Amino acid sequence: MIRVGITGATGLVGSDLVSYLSDQSSVENSAIKVRAIARRVDAVLRRGDLETAAADVLDKAALEAAFEGLDVVVHAAGFVDPLADRQKIFAVNLKGTENAFQAAKACGVKQFIHISSLSVITGQHDQFDLDEQAPLCLCGEAYADSKVESEKYLQGLMHGGLPITILRPGFIYGEGERAWLKRVMQSVSKGQAILVDGGARSTNVVYVRNLSSLIKVCLLNEASYDQIFNVTDPEFVSKKMLFDTVADALGVPRIKKNLPRAVVKSLFEIMGTIGSISGIFNEKSKAQFARFSPGAYRLIAVNQGFSIEKARKVLGYPCADCVGFSQAMQETIVRISQAK
Repeated sequence: MIRVGITGATGLVGSDLVSYLSDQSSVENSAIKVRAIARRVDAVLRRGDLETAAADVLDKAALEAAFEGLDVVVHAAGFVDPLADRQKIFAVNLKGTENAFQAAKACGVKQFIHISSLSVITGQHDQFDLDEQAPLCLCGEAYADSKVESEKYLQGLMHGGLPITILRPGFIYGEGERAWLKRVMQSVSKGQAILVDGGARSTNVVYVRNLSSLIKVCLLNEASYDQIFNVTDPEFVSKKMLFDTVADALGVPRIKKNLPRAVVKSLFEIMGTIGSISGIFNEKSKAQFARFSPGAYRLIAVNQGFSIEKARKVLGYPCADCVGFSQAMQETIVRISQAK
């Protein structure tokens, strides 16, 4: 029996992992016992013999109580709003990670799996086949920088007794996604989206269920101990492929508008500045300008080429039940649309 606790169990990654591991355990009789850990356990989808525990990642004592008896902690809790207060983001993403690791160690947990982000090695420029050896890179964005500092903290503790596994997903999508995909869907459906230099550059998306299947492979897997893995969908996905797939799933015309990157960069810089000023006084205005954030610019204009060869060779990724990008994205958009 492997007892797995999942922080952030009501978020995109955490909720999917709770569902996936619970289903896998019942279907395969794989002897995985899941404990969903969240601030509000009433928001956790109840299933089977799922255990729940209430804990805020800023409350170390509550985390210790929630982690008692666990073999593995998957730390999926995080704050992803790109325009939120920097101090709040760091409190959750950095201090929360420190608290979770320390609580896991105090409870005798056998493995700590941290859900990081490819933003820690992204910076603001084109990337081509970037692997896990690339240096951590502060870029000035609160979310990305908080993930950088969290990784620095955990990397400094590797080989120290409690095995650490760090997974770096790209832009995660799935039915419960709330950070970027709905903005893309809205822009595409209204014809506001644009291709940059024809949309030929690569993007770094990953289906949440593919990430969950990889996490399962890592559970008490010594090959993953004190290791870092980049995670994207297995196939190459261009910006145009992303927008075309979204448009087709929504049943709207594909995006034809095309602009050179220099023009788009200037536009984003101007609108991003206006949005940050507006957001000081008006939360609605801040939300409207989120599509001009640095992260949004990278999604449409920056080549995001990351190597997942290490995950392929060491962990056998993609896993047998992984889903291809086109199918996964289309199914995701259909579910999101039906849920409205």
